Amino acid sequence: MNKRLVRQGLPILLAIGLLWYVLKEVPFATLVAQFGQANYWWLAVAGLIIGIYHISRSARWQLTLQALGYHPALFHTTVALLAGTLASMIIPGAGELTRCGTLQRTDGIPIAKGIGSVVAERVIDLIMLGALVGLTFLLEFKRVGSYLISILSPLWIRITANENAGFFFLCTLVIVGLLTGVVYWLLWRTTLRQHAFILRLSAISRDIGKGFMGIRQLKRPGLFIVLTLLSYGLAFLTTYVLFFATSQTLTLPPTAALTILTVSSLGGLAVPTQGGLGTYHFLVSRVLMLYGLPETESVVVATFLHAVGFGINLVLSSLSFLVVPMLTPTQRPASSTSIVK
Repeated sequence: MNKRLVRQGLPILLAIGLLWYVLKEVPFATLVAQFGQANYWWLAVAGLIIGIYHISRSARWQLTLQALGYHPALFHTTVALLAGTLASMIIPGAGELTRCGTLQRTDGIPIAKGIGSVVAERVIDLIMLGALVGLTFLLEFKRVGSYLISILSPLWIRITANENAGFFFLCTLVIVGLLTGVVYWLLWRTTLRQHAFILRLSAISRDIGKGFMGIRQLKRPGLFIVLTLLSYGLAFLTTYVLFFATSQTLTLPPTAALTILTVSSLGGLAVPTQGGLGTYHFLVSRVLMLYGLPETESVVVATFLHAVGFGINLVLSSLSFLVVPMLTPTQRPASSTSIVK
């Protein structure tokens, strides 16, 4: 079977399965009614915040690229980032390569170094996600903690009840150790290291490493930190603003928006699907149930929140693909102007 087909088809099947599981008991008319009664002024505010969010992320990426000696315009990095957003909605994980490829077309920045800068951003984002998890537990420890225990306890009991669990765990460690040793031995064989493919792979790895280490050479690290905090603040604010767009969530506290942001971010890492389809609906509906909403209403509201965010991002990122051909020069200039200097 084609591995590429499996890799691309599995997230689709997973999204469909999760959507079916979550929405199977919800009448379609109820979902339609939810959008009909929404306050569209608040939806417009959410759209504006999402737009500012993408600009802040693009400005942060621009700083990492400047550390590598490249100076793309803020508009170019924004368009490239939005193009990557659309790609990730189609194929999970394709966003990074797409936005770096787009910036290569518009500004001639090598893809490998662009990916290195994105990897550096991802490391910072993982640190921020850890901080979000810690803050969520600190503010909502009783609610979230009891929920996690209720989910993990049956799994732990099932594992410990198995008499062969320790033996299987030990065998797994031995197999992983042996495979690691074999790979290490193969990589250090002289004949293999001189192979053209390995040499090309090493060159690409060095470029990615340079891009990653470029974050240590930031000219304005303070601004980078501010933009990072701003982007996460805007992501939180988007969800909280959407609470005012529907009657079911008007009374929810700001900590509910924080919990949704944290859980949906973790879910996107653990179970990546196209634009969070299915994963977001399942996890966020369970979060809303923690705050007292009935199961059906929780599913309807989760579907509403996802559809609004997904729709706004889809419109913005689709426009970016129309703009890219206009930004691609027939003869690339020696340098580009930069808004963030």
